[in-house]
Amino acid sequence: MADNNPANFANLPKDELRDIASKGGQASHGSHKEAESHADRNPDGTFTKGSDLAKELGAKGGHIAHEHQVEKDSGRNPDGTFKEGSKLAKELGEQGGHAAHNK
Repeated sequence: MADNNPANFANLPKDELRDIASKGGQASHGSHKEAESHADRNPDGTFTKGSDLAKELGAKGGHIAHEHQVEKDSGRNPDGTFKEGSKLAKELGEQGGHAAHNK
């Protein structure tokens, strides 16, 4: 049945298959022309060594990550357990208690 179906990839000429595969590869990896127009980027999209843009964005990401880490860790020990007398532990315990009684 697959032998006579013209839409089956196995039945397409090899040149046509190569063209289709090439288009798929270009679509998934992007065009190198676009990446080449950015001075701080390599053709594969990574930053060039010593790039000021990479330093700037890395610092920005580090500050944001640190802010979130501080917020996330308030009321918790480094191992993830609650600190003794933690307001967060009390609040979450109350929520759990309410949820258990509402079932």
